[in-house]
Amino acid sequence: MQEIKYRVVYSSRRTLAISILHDASVIVRVPYRTSDKTITKLINEKAPWILKHTENIRNNSQKSPARKYTDGEIHLFRGNEYVLKIEKAIKPYCKITDRIIELSTAYPDSPDAVRSILYQFYRKAANAVFPEMLNLILHEKASYGFKVSSLRIRTMKSRWGSCTGKGVIAINTELIRLDDKYIRYVMMHELCHLIHHNHGTGFYNLLSQLCPEWKILRKELKGFALR
Repeated sequence: MQEIKYRVVYSSRRTLAISILHDASVIVRVPYRTSDKTITKLINEKAPWILKHTENIRNNSQKSPARKYTDGEIHLFRGNEYVLKIEKAIKPYCKITDRIIELSTAYPDSPDAVRSILYQFYRKAANAVFPEMLNLILHEKASYGFKVSSLRIRTMKSRWGSCTGKGVIAINTELIRLDDKYIRYVMMHELCHLIHHNHGTGFYNLLSQLCPEWKILRKELKGFALR
């Protein structure tokens, strides 16, 4: 049987599920503490279905952008997959209801128009979620005495976050697509740079105290492409 490569995402969910993304990559979502044996058994049982769908995706791809911003496409928001439902309307809007991203635009056949409205939604959500999440981390880790002068939320093409010598932390808007654990990891990573301005031993020792699972999260985060 053909080897199936997949990435495992652990969370507080109660069931196991397999997702095949638009780039033909396979993600297995499982509850915490699920054994490797159980995951392997699921993959073997679903192997024919997985191979069929990944082959179809590869056969239909023509080096087009990973996201086409068309009706029915799958998009992520805070780690969950949502189906993009596009409707035509004069007044644009975007909202989430029951695993669906409902989006309206006067130009439903324009990927640029759809993308613009969707990212407005992402930016608005990030501006609401990220400050609250950072404040929670600062409260949890108050004993470390982190001093953040300001938080900036913006789209970055090559990094998930950054920190200046003056205590300004920037977090990539794109992180709002991913599970909260990755957002927290990036924030704690940048907080460590308030004390250690490089990636030396001191930096990683501090990061290990704040986020013991940082190596796993960093490896998983590399599987998500910046757009």
